[in-house]
Amino acid sequence: MAQQRGKKYSGDLYARKWGTDDGFEKIGNATELTTSKESESNQLTSTGRGEYGEVLESESVPGATEISIKFNTFDKHALARVMMGEAVDLSTTPIAFTDEPLTVGLNWLKLAYRDIDETTLVLTDDADAVIDATTYEVNPRLGLVRFKDTATVTAGADITYSGSTKGSAGYQIDANTLTSLPLEMYLDGKDRISGQDGILDLPHADLSSDSDINWFSDDWWEGGLSGPLIKDPGKPTMRFTEYKQQS
Repeated sequence: MAQQRGKKYSGDLYARKWGTDDGFEKIGNATELTTSKESESNQLTSTGRGEYGEVLESESVPGATEISIKFNTFDKHALARVMMGEAVDLSTTPIAFTDEPLTVGLNWLKLAYRDIDETTLVLTDDADAVIDATTYEVNPRLGLVRFKDTATVTAGADITYSGSTKGSAGYQIDANTLTSLPLEMYLDGKDRISGQDGILDLPHADLSSDSDINWFSDDWWEGGLSGPLIKDPGKPTMRFTEYKQQS
């Protein structure tokens, strides 16, 4: 009989969208991968005088296998999963704009674009005269402009602005556009005690985000996904394979 030993696992967790031929991507620095299965017991109990409450018959009803994942590093796809959306790359082609209308007011005024190239931005008053750039400030990231005072340009006046964006590279996520995340996953694992390699196949998981994001936290962010494993025809719900070390 083989000697029984304790187990401690480390590994890399990979995923791709279920039902596709997409390439697998590492899901992040996985800190938790928990699988659990519950079952219910349907019992027939006695009401007899001498055996009241004793179980006469019992049927175990298996439930779904659930999976829970935690990870604490993020690329655009990992962040999109936590936000239940998809990451879309931004266009790097600058956008030129001309004579966009703007009504002067107090505080920050919203332009039609973000990622503004300040060197191209020109504001023009209703007399078609260029407004002195020293009389206003720009937040180019948000596409906002604020007049330092309204002595030069009267509040309520209609002006125009022209310029272009920088065309900065990046990505964008529209949150909560997905109701679930169907994923195919596997764990490329290793038992740190025995040194043996192990693979956990998860052919079909239907997951959703179960984590909060504190955008100002001093702690490392942690993302979480959880949900049931789905039984596809001809495939196991979950399969574990461990390879013996070659002598």
